[in-house]
Amino acid sequence: MDETYYNGGLFSFSTAPQWLMGIASFLAALISLYSLLIWVRIVLTWIRLPGQSAENPLSQFLGRIIDPYLNWFRGISTLRRSHIDLTPLVALAVLSVVQSILRLFGSYGKITVGMVLALVLSTLWSFLISPILWFVMAVLGVRLYFCYKRGPNTLAYIKMIDSLVGGVLNWVQRLFYKGKAINDRQLVLSSLIFFVLVYLGSSALVKVLVAVFAKLSF
Repeated sequence: MDETYYNGGLFSFSTAPQWLMGIASFLAALISLYSLLIWVRIVLTWIRLPGQSAENPLSQFLGRIIDPYLNWFRGISTLRRSHIDLTPLVALAVLSVVQSILRLFGSYGKITVGMVLALVLSTLWSFLISPILWFVMAVLGVRLYFCYKRGPNTLAYIKMIDSLVGGVLNWVQRLFYKGKAINDRQLVLSSLIFFVLVYLGSSALVKVLVAVFAKLSF
């Protein structure tokens, strides 16, 4: 976030010593570098060269630095489903909050509870909630496409997609169509529209709450 956005919520007491602000800025820079290494580590785990049977040396080296931190979050079973692991996003979100707090303190020499709440909420939205909603909407969009586009492999694709969002479709059906007969297309379309509205409403609500928290003077 833009650091000046929170300026209105700062305390009026004197700032911290310059050397302490300098340390905070230095630590923020280190966390930024560490976050970048996490992204590199994640990308390298996705890339496998032809004939490669083991991790490349760079990936192994980064693993010794990055994996101990990521392992703290891998116990969150609710964020791990089949081949999808969202725990690195939580790990990055935590680093982002700490980095932003240190950066603000390094710039202004002071921090407020309101600023911290605004940072936490904004980071959760940017790193976790928003990506999850976008993922669900994208998968539902593809699922809706296969409702209309029939082909020899359509059922196989639908089965694969339903392994990702089948729980979401069942939840929407219970929420809006409990005890009612509904066809596949209508259910998928209703689910997509619902999550689009959830995304738009949540985005607006987060912006309002961040603005309110940022103006708190304590």
